[in-house]
Amino acid sequence: MILLKWGVIVELILTIIASVVEVITLVALIYQSINLQATINNQIYQSFLNNSLEIDRILIEYPQFRKYVYGNEPIDENTKDIERIMSVMELMIDVSENIEIYKKYIPKSRRKGWMCFVEDVKKSSAYSYYMERYSRWYEVTGRKS
Repeated sequence: MILLKWGVIVELILTIIASVVEVITLVALIYQSINLQATINNQIYQSFLNNSLEIDRILIEYPQFRKYVYGNEPIDENTKDIERIMSVMELMIDVSENIEIYKKYIPKSRRKGWMCFVEDVKKSSAYSYYMERYSRWYEVTGRKS
């Protein structure tokens, strides 16, 4: 009889220990999931920064393009370096589209500035020229704002 009671007590203790281990494991998994999501969000935002730096690098190398990609200097098929300008616009539009799609991952303190970047890109003459030709390639940015 006493052995039976000890057996039940041991079984109860083991069940409690297993339950505690399960709870600890569950908490650890939740913590890892939260950290993983934060890491993914940071990687998405980091890709915006990297692309922004690439745009800066290009515009430092070719400052004459700024008037087309950030301004309203008229542009047409006879514009000098039209192919390079269109390549820069393609990168800027890709970045803009990614910003619009993933804006919830941008820190709130930075979101307004990124959205202003997207708006300014859309106002440029190079954007209009590019989108007249290739808007069907884009899901978000290709739509009229």
